[in-house]
Amino acid sequence: MRGVTRNMPSSSKQVKVRTAAKINLFLDVLGLREDGYHEIETFLQPVGLWDELSIRRVESGIELTGNDPAIPWDRENLCYRAAEAIMDRTGRRGGVRISVVKRIPHGAGLGGGSSDAAAVLLGLNELLELGLEEDELIEIGLSLGSDVPFFIRGGPAVGRGRGEILERANGLEKGWILIVKPDITVSTSWAYRNLKIGLTRGGGKATLGQLIEGLKRFPEAELTTWNSFTEPVTKSFPEIGAILATLRHSGAILSSMSGSGSACFGIFGEQGRVAEVHRLFTGKGLFTGIVRPVDRAVVLLHTE
Repeated sequence: MRGVTRNMPSSSKQVKVRTAAKINLFLDVLGLREDGYHEIETFLQPVGLWDELSIRRVESGIELTGNDPAIPWDRENLCYRAAEAIMDRTGRRGGVRISVVKRIPHGAGLGGGSSDAAAVLLGLNELLELGLEEDELIEIGLSLGSDVPFFIRGGPAVGRGRGEILERANGLEKGWILIVKPDITVSTSWAYRNLKIGLTRGGGKATLGQLIEGLKRFPEAELTTWNSFTEPVTKSFPEIGAILATLRHSGAILSSMSGSGSACFGIFGEQGRVAEVHRLFTGKGLFTGIVRPVDRAVVLLHTE
């Protein structure tokens, strides 16, 4: 399967899955579709901020636990829903126990929930030897969320439609990415309700094309980007605007908000420089992390 790196035999009783965050290097909301979803064009880049999931066979049922008390580990969790969906799809009997170590902050626009759901689908496909092809997993994943197919595919990609129509692209291959998230959660539904699509720039194809071309010459090329959510989010949450301004004025080659926020990121060509900028945010009650770009979002490991 293209979207996953594996290092495990098929006879495992347990798998461990490492699953990455994503950042949106570009995000243009083009309009509202007849089905109620929004048409978007985006560039999705996986980055090395990892959640870890352990998935084990048990006699019956779906058991889900996690280390973040702010997240409900119940039937509404995407991990639970992913396990339920793939087992219903295949008619598989028996149960699974899923344990999640969260490092990707939730409510950040970094895709942590979708990433974990993709990890469950890929992990159970291997653990239970279900034999589902990537397209079948993507179909299940899309029923859970628009970003899940990207994590199943796993590599940098341009996303269109709801984000599920994916075209493999050459993303970042080097550089350092500083992620900064304030103690604010911006719900995607709120962001879409407050987005005035007619006032967004739209017509972003040329800029996306320029960005893709510029990435080939990183870090020498000047990079520009667009995120349709920046204006409404920073208007309501000035703390996010202040983070973006600091990143922009501190020498980031590219800086933006990821998804609908609240996480922001700056991309730097030099490790020393990103470390200096990181110190500007230290001790201010923010989530911060310096990560590298990766070319695979999900890694399956044999643990037993």
